[in-house]
Amino acid sequence: MQSFDVVVAGAGAAGMMAALVAAEAGARIVLLERDAAAPSTLSVSGGLVSAAGTRWQQAAGETDSPENFAADVRAKSGAAVDAVLLQAVTHGAAEAVDFLADVAGLPIHLHTASRWPGHSAMRLHATPAESGAELQALLRQAVARNPRITFRDGVVVRTLRPQGVATSAGAIDAGAVVLATGGFGGAPGLVARYCPKAAQAVHVGGTHADGAGIGWAAALGAELLCMDSYQGQPHVSPHLVEGVRPRFGASLPALGAVLVNRLGQRFVAEDMGPSELTAHLLAQPGGVAVEVWAEAAQQAALAGGPFRRAVELGAVARCADLAELAARFGLPEAALAETFAAPDRFGRRSWDGPPQPPYYAAEVTGALAHTQGGVRVDADARVLRADGSAIANLFAAGGVACGISGRGAAGYVPGNGLAQSFALGLRAGRAAAR
Repeated sequence: MQSFDVVVAGAGAAGMMAALVAAEAGARIVLLERDAAAPSTLSVSGGLVSAAGTRWQQAAGETDSPENFAADVRAKSGAAVDAVLLQAVTHGAAEAVDFLADVAGLPIHLHTASRWPGHSAMRLHATPAESGAELQALLRQAVARNPRITFRDGVVVRTLRPQGVATSAGAIDAGAVVLATGGFGGAPGLVARYCPKAAQAVHVGGTHADGAGIGWAAALGAELLCMDSYQGQPHVSPHLVEGVRPRFGASLPALGAVLVNRLGQRFVAEDMGPSELTAHLLAQPGGVAVEVWAEAAQQAALAGGPFRRAVELGAVARCADLAELAARFGLPEAALAETFAAPDRFGRRSWDGPPQPPYYAAEVTGALAHTQGGVRVDADARVLRADGSAIANLFAAGGVACGISGRGAAGYVPGNGLAQSFALGLRAGRAAAR
């Protein structure tokens, strides 16, 4: 029988944070990963973390606070977010970013290339390439450097035990278990049950996001919250390129991009939250649209890792004029010209007119990035039953735990998923080590 102080199931953002924090507290950790080579929700993300009141914001002259962060969350998701969870995330995210920089040794900076919907201040933090793949690689390096963490790849957790977990490599004893195995975006049956509006969306999150951890906790009586909540991703190519589905990032509308459907017509205020925009996009003919932006937006968007990768894969077209744009994407040129000549009638927050040539454009569809519902936790990320009691020695963070997006798709704000993962991962690691 193998024995450790803490077993962490899942080596994504939440799991690696929990392992690093618990190890820093002196615990012996085993960090289990099902398939380190497979795309994870972290690796395919933009690697942007919401955190408020940080030294990076102060250095940039950006005024912000956890209270402002919480107010922004409530403005988007209403009263559906658990108050204890909201406090834990909005106050814990800044501490988590400090830990990433000062203890894990990650080079952190504040994203300032554009302002994102749902944020009253610039609070997105990232590593230099602003890429989830880079963030994952840097975290894995930090894990590898820590002698108190035993990392095991290719190990599938089968179920929870009274003291530890049962895995494909045998039973592991531990004083505490941290569940960080992700949400259920990759489980079509669960998505259809809990998030029917996203059932037809292509899943672009982690390969193994099957909801297993949520199921194990529920079997022990854990309360599940906001299970219909998810992050929609409307800036995704409908086509695979070299086995990859290019993602263009949610910054484009704030940079002036517009969406036109197959009829050459705009159909929505593109700068609404990206998650709720997904449903509008999927409702268009064929569930696709063409996103169009100008040169300045192209240069600004190149700050984001997923966007740069999409450009490298040839998923972004450059068109000299409307005629070339229409021909390139099979759009009716007359309708497209009429659309670009018309004033905004959809209520965009900012509107300086349509993009000017040369045009950059890509075909996009609505996708499901990850689910946001999960088990209820307390301020220490302990898993709770419906009566408020804690399940002994069981913690959850990331996709297993309920997020701060409320109900449905409209409450999600870019960067808040990783804010929850890191803030709860930090608190789970600290409490589990105790």
